[in-house]
Amino acid sequence: MKQFLMISTLLMILAGAFGCNKFIFKKQEKQVPPEEIETAVSYLDMAENMQTAEDTVNVESYYFLAWEKLDSLSTIYVDDSTIVDLQAQVSQSYDDYLDHLAGIEEDTLALDWVLRDLDALYADLDSLLADTVSLEKIPLVTNKKVERAIKYFTTGRGRKTFYRWLVRAGRYESMVKKILREEKAPEDLFYLAMIESGLNPRARSYARAVGMWQFIYATGKAYGLTSSWWYDDRRDPVKATHAAARHLLDLYDRFGDWYLAAAGYNFNPRKIERRMEKYKVDEFWDLPRLPRQTRNYVPTYLAAVTIAAHPEEYGFGDIVPDNPIEFDTVTVSDCVDLNVVAEIVNSNFKELKDLNPAILRWCTPPDRETWLLNLPAGTRDTFLDKYAEIPKEKKMSWVHHRIRSGETLSTIAQKYRVSVAEIRRFNNLKGSFIRAGQNLVIPIPQDKKYYQKYLATQSKPRRKSTTYRKPSAPVANVPGREKHVYTVKKGDSLWDIAVANNVTITEIRNWNGLGSSRLIKPGQQLNIWLPPGGQTAASGSAQLAASTNPPTAQNTNSAAAGEQKAVIHTVRSGDTLWDIAQAYNVSIRDIKRWNGMSSNKIKPGEELKILQD
Repeated sequence: MKQFLMISTLLMILAGAFGCNKFIFKKQEKQVPPEEIETAVSYLDMAENMQTAEDTVNVESYYFLAWEKLDSLSTIYVDDSTIVDLQAQVSQSYDDYLDHLAGIEEDTLALDWVLRDLDALYADLDSLLADTVSLEKIPLVTNKKVERAIKYFTTGRGRKTFYRWLVRAGRYESMVKKILREEKAPEDLFYLAMIESGLNPRARSYARAVGMWQFIYATGKAYGLTSSWWYDDRRDPVKATHAAARHLLDLYDRFGDWYLAAAGYNFNPRKIERRMEKYKVDEFWDLPRLPRQTRNYVPTYLAAVTIAAHPEEYGFGDIVPDNPIEFDTVTVSDCVDLNVVAEIVNSNFKELKDLNPAILRWCTPPDRETWLLNLPAGTRDTFLDKYAEIPKEKKMSWVHHRIRSGETLSTIAQKYRVSVAEIRRFNNLKGSFIRAGQNLVIPIPQDKKYYQKYLATQSKPRRKSTTYRKPSAPVANVPGREKHVYTVKKGDSLWDIAVANNVTITEIRNWNGLGSSRLIKPGQQLNIWLPPGGQTAASGSAQLAASTNPPTAQNTNSAAAGEQKAVIHTVRSGDTLWDIAQAYNVSIRDIKRWNGMSSNKIKPGEELKILQD
């Protein structure tokens, strides 16, 4: 008995210790290790450098490595501003890269920053008072989050975005809703596509989701959407809408609730189920610890449905929607150049590409036995009459390339802007070995003028932010500043040093002739040019850690003449970062930077430093 009591006491002590540790762990703020950020940044650098070197084979692989690294970090360091900003930077850089791909007109997906803006608006809404009414099969809920989303979409930047969406809705609404009815899905699911992509079939996200319904590769394939270098079914509004309807109906069968189905569509159904099981909840509004985008997804959808149902009431009475998309279809069994098709039906290449967004190149996919081609309305008979007369050599065009000494499949692929895999396939090559004097056939567009334009787009100068610059000599003088020499320590990164000394990474690179590189090593000396009287931080990483502590009134109220003046704002009940930023005419990002914040959460009584001119 005594031994049993001793064991029980020991177990209670251990349980208390573990419970205490768990409590302390929850209270600790996790900081992203600088080396993890530097790894993601190095992948971005490599992707941009590969573009300059015209190594198209490896560009996307480095972008994907950057995305995967940031995605993995975002699950550990939730809503960290550095990770969010880097994800947006990688996404923008990738969009710039896509702009230079011939024949593929891409749009930047707006949903991410829309939901980021709304995240600030939702920050203080921990309790929800819902008023539910029936809207077909999907209930329409009105609560504070939905009301704030409506306000966002009817004012400022949000209004401009929603205006474009309503205009574009005219092009696709009747077609998409017809397909939803055919699949026996609620018509109002149309508005999920609106907030997923702005109804843009060419939209891409940094997470590699594609098309109007933003399918990732695996989910798209599970619902019959396939792809190759030549085409991507996820960009086809008709095929993707059928797939999205079936997927959403499957999710509804799984959850028995449309809001949970929508959350599962945006996030991951298994992870939604795990949260429901863990926290013993059965409604979307009660789900804790959801990613920012999923947390705001359902309220944003409900706001879109509400506004679209009565646009005049919300100030959109002047909308002139696009004309509904109309087209004929024809099944072709050959690979046909779209330039030739355009000539037959008295159209142009751009119109054919707009009608066939799933076609990634200049012709119908040669790796498909048949292809359903969309034609301008009323031209199907004309095409069929003339199609049989098209010479075989005009259906697909080729150049014969004679391999020169020193050339590789990679350099040849870069020259003609095709993939190595396609050169292998068309020439029956099993490996990468080629020899000088050998001939290869390379697919090219039929229209030579278009082909020249196609090549020209690859040599356009890129934005400064994505152009690789070679290292140069350090600058000898910066007017109005004094030079300080900083010795790099183990664990330092340019990001640490820049933040610690209140300068930018670009300035450090320019001052030290580092070109576009962000890589530094211990012992390396860097010139830091600061205002007279300034001092460099003794350690970039140490100073960065110190800067994350909330400032006190004692160290923020003084300001030198001509500098910004710091004021202290005491957070009141109901305040959000968005409210405070609006009141002081500053940005949310600046408030977070000034106060070393990694999330948008604030609480009454908290003091925030605000810099004013």
